[in-house]
Amino acid sequence: MKNPPKSILTMSVLALALAVLLVGAAVAHADNLVTTRPAGTDSVNWSQLGVAQPATIIPNPFSFVTANSVSGTGAYTYSTGTSFVNQQDNGWGGNFAPGDVLNWSNDNGPLTLSFADGYTQIGAQIQADFWNGFTAQICDINGCFTEDGTSNNNDDNSAIYIGVSSSSPINQVTFSLTSAGNGSGDINNFAINEVTLDGGIPPVPEPASLLLLGTGLVGLAGAMRRKFAR
Repeated sequence: MKNPPKSILTMSVLALALAVLLVGAAVAHADNLVTTRPAGTDSVNWSQLGVAQPATIIPNPFSFVTANSVSGTGAYTYSTGTSFVNQQDNGWGGNFAPGDVLNWSNDNGPLTLSFADGYTQIGAQIQADFWNGFTAQICDINGCFTEDGTSNNNDDNSAIYIGVSSSSPINQVTFSLTSAGNGSGDINNFAINEVTLDGGIPPVPEPASLLLLGTGLVGLAGAMRRKFAR
């Protein structure tokens, strides 16, 4: 049996490479809800935005840095209220741990945090500003997850943790409430404490970039095939 032409072998190799890239892109976007705070490899402490007492107003948008010096920005969806740096037991009565420094989105709605680097997990404890049950939500570029909690004044670190993990770098998340104890009008009023981050990693190509690369591979294969056909 004759050996297959080099052009066929080349196209087979390129096709295999393209398939690996596309499969990798599909696998890379597998997200999961995280409800238990991990140890964390990095973090964001809100005391960098100002003192908790008296409470410091947080501008919209605002900038921050992580414990590992990764830069980031935050933005509230609305500007109808005034957001503050506050502290459990000293201006905020709730179910965070005593002394926790909080980012309080006071009637400003969902809070979006963006990071210069990507992480495998981003999350924080969250509590509605009004007592009784609430539903928290965290979203990244691939979708959203929700978790139910109860807002009270137990001062016992019982605030729920909500986070998202992914096999691909997460560069942005949005914290919000979808329901709160006093009705839908209260969903824009909540607080989160220190953000826990895991596995700081550089960004990977988005699917559009991979598609462009794949198109280039196909074009290269076609050019080589025409070359060998001459």
